[in-house]
Amino acid sequence: MGKNELIKPEWGVSDRVKILVTTRNFFSQDDFNISFSNNNNYKNTRDNITNLKNNFLPSYPCFIKQVHGRKIVNLDTRKIHSYVADGIITSQKNQVISIQTADCMPIIISSDCGSVICALHVGRKGLEYNIIDNACNMLQKYNYNLEAWVGPSISKKNYVVSSDIRNSFINIDDGYEEYFLKNENNLFHMDLIGIASHQLRNNDINNISCSNICTAERNDIFYSHRFSRDKERFGTFVWLD
Repeated sequence: MGKNELIKPEWGVSDRVKILVTTRNFFSQDDFNISFSNNNNYKNTRDNITNLKNNFLPSYPCFIKQVHGRKIVNLDTRKIHSYVADGIITSQKNQVISIQTADCMPIIISSDCGSVICALHVGRKGLEYNIIDNACNMLQKYNYNLEAWVGPSISKKNYVVSSDIRNSFINIDDGYEEYFLKNENNLFHMDLIGIASHQLRNNDINNISCSNICTAERNDIFYSHRFSRDKERFGTFVWLD
């Protein structure tokens, strides 16, 4: 993937579902951060979001204050543009929902017909709290077949955890054991995408696609907290056309 190349998700949902993923050099800039957190430059971030709205998005994106939890907001029932949550659902045309990440997984769940979308911020804690299960329960009322796409995030090779973390997951579900690989330092490589896929399949979502881009390995293009302690974030934006 080149520095100015756009990601084109390959999955089976309707063309109505549009996804835009920003990068470090998006819009030919050196630092296209879209997060106001962590003492990032307010004016630069505001200008970046304004450029997105004016040139790429059909509406101002709905942002959430992400806290590594399992709360999800359904915009079909609530209309405020700021929430403390880690997921957003909408079925409204041209309403842009967004996730900010720098190693965690941006997971997009959509009906295959393109009538409802859900954007999730999912890291290790999100998997532990099973925000995916919460999202699927909330999406049941729409009664559609669902598919999922996992955007750029840290790979198993580059995500290492302690035995305590491994054991806490196995205590939740012993099926998680296969997603931990012990290394020579008695630590474990944790497969975040593998566990997310496991949770999606447990909710009857079997059509799962991935970008196959590791943020740590492609830190030249994406922000990575683990690899370079980046405080900035790239965005995953999704809407219904």
